[in-house]
Amino acid sequence: MKKFFLLIISIMLIASLFLTGCGLEEIDREKELKSALETTAEELQSNFSGSDGDYSLISEYLKSWAKKNSITVNKSADTYMVLTNPATEGSEDKETTMLHCQINTSDLSNSLRTLSVALTSLMGPDNHGDIALTITENDDGHFTGAEALASKYTDYDNFINLKYGEESLLITDGCYSMTGTMTASTDTSSPEYPNAYKITMTTTTYSDPFNFENHYPNPIETLGSLLATEKSSGQLFQLASFECDTADGYTPLSATAVVVIDNNDVDSFTKRFDSSYEKIKKRFEKLEQNFVYTITETDMPDTVLTNETSDNIISLMYTLKSGVYLQDEESGEIISASDISYVSTSGNKFKLIINSHSSDKTVLEEMKNVFLTTSGLCEIDFKASDAEMTWSSDKTKSLSGFFTDALGSDNYIEEATLKSDECSIIAAKNDKLNMVSYSFDTSHQESAMLNIIHFMESLTQ
Repeated sequence: MKKFFLLIISIMLIASLFLTGCGLEEIDREKELKSALETTAEELQSNFSGSDGDYSLISEYLKSWAKKNSITVNKSADTYMVLTNPATEGSEDKETTMLHCQINTSDLSNSLRTLSVALTSLMGPDNHGDIALTITENDDGHFTGAEALASKYTDYDNFINLKYGEESLLITDGCYSMTGTMTASTDTSSPEYPNAYKITMTTTTYSDPFNFENHYPNPIETLGSLLATEKSSGQLFQLASFECDTADGYTPLSATAVVVIDNNDVDSFTKRFDSSYEKIKKRFEKLEQNFVYTITETDMPDTVLTNETSDNIISLMYTLKSGVYLQDEESGEIISASDISYVSTSGNKFKLIINSHSSDKTVLEEMKNVFLTTSGLCEIDFKASDAEMTWSSDKTKSLSGFFTDALGSDNYIEEATLKSDECSIIAAKNDKLNMVSYSFDTSHQESAMLNIIHFMESLTQ
């Protein structure tokens, strides 16, 4: 009787497993992927050691990895790669998912940790729609891969940006962005003073002007502040030109101003430059980055800007509010900020571009009015673009909601970010992109991978 009873229990247990569908298969697949994650992470770290690296070497390794794991290399360019895993049978019409991670050549070790999660997630659950993984180069802050990525590779229902972070964090939206342009005709005259100097500031790395955790001095703003200080202290000088070298989306790489100075004011002018230099030096020392900031004698220019034109430009540089515009006093959260991205006095025309980011669209309208008033007082015209989102998740779809629930705490969720990164660059190629950005540290690699797998699995149910 006992044997017969035990036999019934065994039959019931086996039957229950069949009735619950693919319960055992799901458990086995998770075990496989956990093992694959561990193996992939170990292989990457053993093949690529050190904090710095070469994207091309990693690209070659990934071709071998893809072949070994039956993954297709859809595109292999100089600065990015697209790997694909087609939908499983019966799931061809399900929502598609694009994963993305960057290889930061100056932070290789952490990039490889993120890559191991991305590669393992690309293998997918037992049932899934089309999956793709884009790996892009981040050349010491310059998002060369994201910039080069062809727009056709963004055509997926869900886009998950993966990053290394000090803790788990899900960002569900970018922010509102506005570009303001200030212009004026310029008049010129002959130089009145005998001493011509060129002031130049150059940075050695690409940086995000809206990253206030590691905020780099802006060369345009630095020189503008120096000129305003010199003018307010009564120094006699004329501005001949003010130009910059810039790249869209980054802090300007350099700025140069040529001034003509009165004999009696050369020493005091250079002393104020020295004071400005020391302040900038301290900021770059904290950032552990290099810079060049010099004042040198130069050839006398044929013409300089008239005093009225010069005064208007320098007055604008003094009164124009850039940097943090509005910040929550209790939480410290930066709600809005702006950055001067371009300046030029060439072609008998002054032009300045200021970019603004805000998590609150109404604040951008307020900033627009302030900029309009400021430029008007300096007899300079101002026009602003409409406010647009840098990137966002589609709240009518499950992507952001799934990962919000998976992380389980509001402490791990950010509904907006002012930062400019690869998300902003890639989203600009596809205004319908449904995106989230998911950061995690070393201790959460496995849980991050499983969250991604479970999300893709949910799309087939």
